[in-house]
Amino acid sequence: MLAIQGLKCIYDTTGKGWSIELVLKADGEEAVRRFDVDGPDDAELLIEAFEDSSASVFDPETGEIVFGYEYLELDEEDEEDEEDETEEDGEGEDEEDSDASETNEKPKG
Repeated sequence: MLAIQGLKCIYDTTGKGWSIELVLKADGEEAVRRFDVDGPDDAELLIEAFEDSSASVFDPETGEIVFGYEYLELDEEDEEDEEDETEEDGEGEDEEDSDASETNEKPKG
């Protein structure tokens, strides 16, 4: 497998067709492979997949492009964020209530 260093979207004005060009790197050498795609939407999907992936490789034996992604444990973070927001919201309301009650109370005289 060869590491993908970059992608380039190409429109051939002569042939009126779209393609994606991969810049590959292995053993200190760079190579370029070009693949035809159906249109700009397909090219955009491939470029977005490349940008969002944590690892991108090309397998010359199978001709497959593989994008790898790392996932974070979001459940624990989400629970902590919700607790923090709840505590902050509770404090903010108390301060607003106490300020409002002070301004509404006027001495009678």
